[in-house]
Amino acid sequence: MDNKEKIILKPSQNSICGNNYNLLNIKLLNSCNGKCEFCIAAGTPFKKSTNAQKFIDTANSMTKFSRVDVLGGEPTLYPNLVEVLKGIRPYKKEIGIISNGSNLKILKECIPYLDTVTLSIHSFNYDKNSTGIHIDEKELKDLNKNKGNAEIISASVITDKTVSNLEEIKSYAIKAKKLGFSAIKLMELVTSNENVNFIDLQDLLIKFGIHQKNATLRGCFFELPELSKYLEIKTYIKLCCPFNNVFKAKNFGIPNNIEYQHDYMNVIQPDCSVTDSWVYDSFDNKILNGDDFNVNYLKK
Repeated sequence: MDNKEKIILKPSQNSICGNNYNLLNIKLLNSCNGKCEFCIAAGTPFKKSTNAQKFIDTANSMTKFSRVDVLGGEPTLYPNLVEVLKGIRPYKKEIGIISNGSNLKILKECIPYLDTVTLSIHSFNYDKNSTGIHIDEKELKDLNKNKGNAEIISASVITDKTVSNLEEIKSYAIKAKKLGFSAIKLMELVTSNENVNFIDLQDLLIKFGIHQKNATLRGCFFELPELSKYLEIKTYIKLCCPFNNVFKAKNFGIPNNIEYQHDYMNVIQPDCSVTDSWVYDSFDNKILNGDDFNVNYLKK
């Protein structure tokens, strides 16, 4: 990594991070009762969780961030989750939580303080779900029935072991709608492993208008209206940034000696230390800072 060029991409200018701009992640704990091998938190340093009030004070002091995602690990395993949500609610415009759905009764208690609930249910065939969690569908229907103004999203990382083609996506959408979800989210696999069978959503869903030619001028998280209409449920797309996906990097001709960091996100770690991304806590060589909207990585 030491011999790699480090760049910063400013999403406020080039939208590379889409709607994720100005996002604060509160990582309550490392522990998780799931087993997703592609979890974003896998491999992050273990830190002992602090008390609820410290999370509240730290989050509320960070006035730059109006949007918050609460996660872990599995956030519902944190014993004072509701207290944290209640404490930050008056100070934040939008609060979401990301969970594997193993503790739906606890999530019901959280609903009054949330704008979005994203459940990682990678397949409704629970043998293929990848989290190792079997969802209580009766509880899930009840959660969706009593969601109030919160948007409840069923999210799937698209792989050949979960949901891998348009017909399977359609079946996934039908099931999500039947269970009462507000929306589904289809996500590309973040990977640097060239031995996996990577599924490119831009190629899979090209007829729905998803394709982007420029890697830095279209957001990576958005609703795809044409697909929402086809599936009859609101459908979000989460693309891998081509700067941290080996397959996308090759498609866009991005040099393999580049490491990048966005300047759009801070993470409150379990011990309430704050880092400016999931991976790095400092980033000194800020190339492309200021005029980076002219960066032009075109798909080959």
